[in-house]
Amino acid sequence: MKKVTLALGLFMAALGTQAQQKPKQAKPSKELISYFAGNWTGEGKFSNGKPIAADLSFTPSLDSSWVEYRHIDKVPNTYKATSWWGLDAQSGEFVAYVFDNFGGHRKFTGDGWKNGKLTLTFSQENKGANPTLQHFIYEKLSEKPFKMTFEVSKDGTTWRMVDYLVFQKI
Repeated sequence: MKKVTLALGLFMAALGTQAQQKPKQAKPSKELISYFAGNWTGEGKFSNGKPIAADLSFTPSLDSSWVEYRHIDKVPNTYKATSWWGLDAQSGEFVAYVFDNFGGHRKFTGDGWKNGKLTLTFSQENKGANPTLQHFIYEKLSEKPFKMTFEVSKDGTTWRMVDYLVFQKI
C-alpha cells in the first residue's frame, strides 16, 4: 500500500510540475516586428498601369504573439483588410489570416521573414479545375521602404503581377 501511495504521490508531483511549465510560445521574429511596427503609406501601380495608393499599420498584439496588420486603399480604390500574422503553434508555419471588406477571408502561409523578405501564399480550390494561387511578397528595399507585390498563378510556377506598392514609414 505504501508503494502505491508513494507512486501516486510522485505521479501527482510530476503532473503539478508539468502543469506549471509555460507552453512553448510560437511568435513572429523580433526582426519582423521591429521592422514593420508602425504606420506606412505607399503608392504603386496595377498591372494595367493605373495608380494605386494605400495606408498600412502594423501593431504587435497579444504579447507579440501576433501582428495585427491593417490595409486601407486610398480613393478611388476601396479595398480594406485586417490581417493577423503569426506562427501556428503546432506546425511552426508562418500564417496570415486576412479578412476584407468584400466579406472575404483567406489563410496565407509562408516561411516567415527571411533575408528581408516575406512571401505569403494562398491556394483556392476550384471545383473541376486547377487551384488558383495568390501570394503577397513583402520585400525590404532598404532600412526604410518596402515593396508589397500581389500576384496570382494557376500553376505555382508562372506568376502574374496584379499590383505593387512601395511603402514609406510615416
